Amino acid sequence: MKITAIKSYPLKAARDIFVVKVETDEGIYGLGEGGCSSRELAEAEAVQHFARFLIGMDPMRIEHIWQKCYRSNYHEGGRVLTGAISAIDIALWDIRGKKLGVPVYQLLGGACREHVFGFPTLSMNDPDCLAKCQDYIDQG
Repeated sequence: MKITAIKSYPLKAARDIFVVKVETDEGIYGLGEGGCSSRELAEAEAVQHFARFLIGMDPMRIEHIWQKCYRSNYHEGGRVLTGAISAIDIALWDIRGKKLGVPVYQLLGGACREHVFGFPTLSMNDPDCLAKCQDYIDQG
């Protein structure tokens, strides 16, 4: 299996998010998310920088790819580059899980909790923020 394309999707929603899609010659694709506090466009450019040498590589060699991305930069690059590498890394784990037919959490050692608590994140710039917060509180 080989990587054929790496696409970046910086999205504006309730909060800015950054999604990477890694495609393979077997039709399997993986999705990964990064985020860097409104630096999504910079992350998208970093992903395209990495794509130049990742195309054609075996997506199952996750650690090798991570090291190649990280070490390809003379200066580590801070949050933008590590956010881009993280999004690619997550997408590669998604590909591995799909290829092997198992959920990614099993590849990472299995479940360690029965329940995971979550919380909503809202934009404080939203004038309806308090009403949304109350709706979430009412939902439990």
